[in-house]
Amino acid sequence: MRPNQTRHIMKRISAITGFCFLFLHFSFAQGTIIEGKVLNFINHESLPFATIRVTETGQGTVADSTGYYKLELPAGLYNIEASYTGYGAVVKHEIQTQSSKPVVVDFELQMIGNDLEEAVVKAEAFRNTSESPLALQRINVHELMLMPGATLDVSKFIKTLPGVSPKVSFGYNLIVRGGASNENKFYLDGIEIPSITHFTVQGTSGGPNALLNVLMLESASLHSSAFPAYAGNALSSVMAFNQRAGRKDRFGGSFSLGATDWGFLLEGPMGKKSSFLFSARESYSQHVLKAIGVPVIPFYSDVQYKQVIQFDSKNELILTGVAGYDKYTLNLGAEPTASLLYNTGYIPEGKQVVYAAGAVYKHYLDKSYYTVVLSRNYFYNFAEKFVNNSGEETDRLFDYTSKEAENKLRIEHKLFRDKKEWNYGLALESDQVDIREYSLISRKANEVDEVNFHSLMNFVRYGAFGSFSQKFAGDDFSLYAGLRMDGNTYSDLMKNPLKQLSPRLALSWQFRKAWQLSANAGRYFQVPPYILMAYAEAGEFTNRKALKYMQSDHLGLGLEHTTPNGYRLKLEGFYKKYRDYPFLLKDSISYANANANFVLVGDQPADARSEGRAYGVEFQIKQKYHNSWSWSLAYSFVVSQFEDTKGTLVSSSWDNRHFGTVTIGKTFGKNWQAGLRWSFAGGNPYTPYDQATSGLRSVWDINHRGIPDYSKLNQEKLPVFHQLDLRIDKQFNFKRWSLALFMDIQNVYASSVPVISYLTVERNADLTPLVDPGNPERYKTTLLQSDTGRVLPSIGFVADF
Repeated sequence: MRPNQTRHIMKRISAITGFCFLFLHFSFAQGTIIEGKVLNFINHESLPFATIRVTETGQGTVADSTGYYKLELPAGLYNIEASYTGYGAVVKHEIQTQSSKPVVVDFELQMIGNDLEEAVVKAEAFRNTSESPLALQRINVHELMLMPGATLDVSKFIKTLPGVSPKVSFGYNLIVRGGASNENKFYLDGIEIPSITHFTVQGTSGGPNALLNVLMLESASLHSSAFPAYAGNALSSVMAFNQRAGRKDRFGGSFSLGATDWGFLLEGPMGKKSSFLFSARESYSQHVLKAIGVPVIPFYSDVQYKQVIQFDSKNELILTGVAGYDKYTLNLGAEPTASLLYNTGYIPEGKQVVYAAGAVYKHYLDKSYYTVVLSRNYFYNFAEKFVNNSGEETDRLFDYTSKEAENKLRIEHKLFRDKKEWNYGLALESDQVDIREYSLISRKANEVDEVNFHSLMNFVRYGAFGSFSQKFAGDDFSLYAGLRMDGNTYSDLMKNPLKQLSPRLALSWQFRKAWQLSANAGRYFQVPPYILMAYAEAGEFTNRKALKYMQSDHLGLGLEHTTPNGYRLKLEGFYKKYRDYPFLLKDSISYANANANFVLVGDQPADARSEGRAYGVEFQIKQKYHNSWSWSLAYSFVVSQFEDTKGTLVSSSWDNRHFGTVTIGKTFGKNWQAGLRWSFAGGNPYTPYDQATSGLRSVWDINHRGIPDYSKLNQEKLPVFHQLDLRIDKQFNFKRWSLALFMDIQNVYASSVPVISYLTVERNADLTPLVDPGNPERYKTTLLQSDTGRVLPSIGFVADF
């Protein structure tokens, strides 16, 4: 985007924003309500006459005999504390109220001993678990909504957390603690979902736009180690997203406009024991992108649903699901710049469909509860490419269709006795994979590798887990020990669950009440990506006798200091060792280092020889909302290495070593809020092009892009990345509705965003590639810098009624 275009957009945004604020200037403050229940964490029984108060003002109330409470407050941002004799008090931070509807805040308190024992107040945002005393980040919806640069996109917010790289050398991959992007698992209200973004490259995680609607979320958590026992098949992270329940007082909803999409949300009661939430969104950014000449025009839409049925205090059923549709086409009518011709020359056109739906049933007993989860995931991926985008069958270069379906059942039982906790369960899964692929690629002069197969793959996965934890020495010490085992029927190398034993251990010591020293160790397993498992030659699964479960061993040590007013000081060190990782035999690199071809990664023979490691230190200081301020500083030093073809450990493609984020938020009077975020990351390694081979006419006419020189794997490095984002929010409260406006400016000082240069061919006036006059078998090639350094302003709103 040229500077004059940026200035023009900024002027229009300022004018629109100013008009909106002036129009609403005379709005008056309305009263708002915070309500909910105070419950026993174990059995969900009500805690009658519990005390609830606003920590800043001391204003409060007492719950009734059913544990229900109600606070009437002016519109604003609050920290709310709940306490009950014999139970640990809990503070929930950053509760944003509005006049359009009550804000429901339920508290689940844990018993700490006899009635005379002093209750230690804990911040909900920093509350750890026995199995995850470290490597755990909790996120509330206010943070998700107002993070500068995130623009209501939860996938962008995640990249501000410690250990999560804010910038990688290619794509939108989600990199946690130096692990590859295929090592992350996602859960929505307890059901597994295949992705949290639109336009996910198959075999990775991450994309440019969020699949989940942040307006339906209540909280989220990121486990970067010490994974929960129920969550198998992950090596780098487990992310759990919790949706709020729909309102029960009346029918309502909202309209929203984000940076790239618009949508609506409906919610309300369904009888006396049920409520629902439903949202639908659709992108509008494709119209802007087409007008400014972006090579690929993306369109996406999604729907999301949640229904809660509360049969009684002991039985609850959650029905939930999310679905997305993505389509990307080439902007062939735009001005044919060198960048556009390069990108439209190799990028295919295609579409994706993804959905996940399931039911979560919970049954509470006096000292335990059961959880039963039944769900189904589905991912459809289609793409095709033709020479010069002709659409003629004789010019076909790529034709790919993939259908992946997973049907899951998980049964879990959690028991509590005194200060002991048992947890055990079973998992069963039936998977169906249907992949068709035809593709051409040239790696050498006058040689074309043809991939042409159709695979139908059906197999069953099974697992079991159990754990025990106990607090002792006056709750100052806690011990957690767990064991999980997994297997599947894909091959003899994976069917025996005893070969995939996953022991885990965690210890923590709380001293001086506000300090905690913790350590964890664990072994985790994950099945290889489906494209590797399903790849076939001559009608046989080529990799069936070579692939194994991928393995990663984790060690961690952490020191943490927290206070009830939302302050945290945290220092963690970790080490991860990878074994049995897939190694791609044609490219001669670890799967972890494979760059995507825009659609998928790994359609070639592979074995399980690759090893790797990641280690580092994370440091975080964070202050939740307190005295009108919130702020955080996070710094991570992470080394990530995987073996090259000689078995030598070399930097992975996201080994940027140093990265971090600084955020500051301020709340002003009359419901104004402002924030800034500054992010930085060390330069990402990348593999230079094999220019000698890439420029050959026989090679370029097939690939239409440069070939990496894997003999120099990740030997080059990009410049340092840094970026400043700003955001201003204003909320207006009326009698029965509210309006929240925001203005978000990404990359305020137009910092150049480092990306790998394009290797492309030079062209004459009629856009035909120029032949090298010194060697008629070659085209003349050049390196083309990508267009970076844009200021990205946007405005948006959420209107609740």
